[in-house]
Amino acid sequence: MADPSTIVPLAPETCLAETERIDFSHPRIEALLARLDLAGQSPRNRAVRLFRFVRDEIRYTFMAQMEREAYRASSVLERGAGFCVQKGMLLCALGRGAGIPTALVLSDLEDASLSPRIVRALGTNVMFHHGLNAFYLDGVWRFVDASLSPDVVKRKGYRPVEFDGRSDALQAETTLEGKPHARYLKFHGMYVDLPYAQMIAAFIEAYRNADLDALGEILGERPTL
Repeated sequence: MADPSTIVPLAPETCLAETERIDFSHPRIEALLARLDLAGQSPRNRAVRLFRFVRDEIRYTFMAQMEREAYRASSVLERGAGFCVQKGMLLCALGRGAGIPTALVLSDLEDASLSPRIVRALGTNVMFHHGLNAFYLDGVWRFVDASLSPDVVKRKGYRPVEFDGRSDALQAETTLEGKPHARYLKFHGMYVDLPYAQMIAAFIEAYRNADLDALGEILGERPTL
């Protein structure tokens, strides 16, 4: 399993910036931050609260989106659902809006729990450019994966990803039954903003032989890759 501590770290101050897609001054995001009542809480407690919100309140969807607008944090919040990178973009916006240096992290994640039908349709059980985050807390980058919402965790029998603000919080290698689940094969790096062109190129290359019609039938939606 790849070690996220080997990633070349970003300067924390660069991960406080607002960008076109990490739009934390959007009224929708500002209203959420106010509603979460983070004032007076330590950065660690703020980070834990924001992690739990994105993990639990933004429903995980399996399919990647190709449109640039789909990765705008305020759009993800409005939709209330997204796949891993979209959830990571929202957590970036919330973290930065709360004054916590927050980076996007991209990895290749092997998911041994995928159904054989999905593996056949995709041509692989690796999620290329899987999205997660890093918070800068107490002088250290902490890596967190808020992608899996409670409905998925319960249905698949996964171990919940828990974050206490003091340690990394990544997907477990085994399910609650001890069956193989997740392995981070490679970390591509930390990013101030989404490297959109890099990600889309990686998707197209990795899934060039995917049977999108079959995948659409399984998932109930037509992929656009």
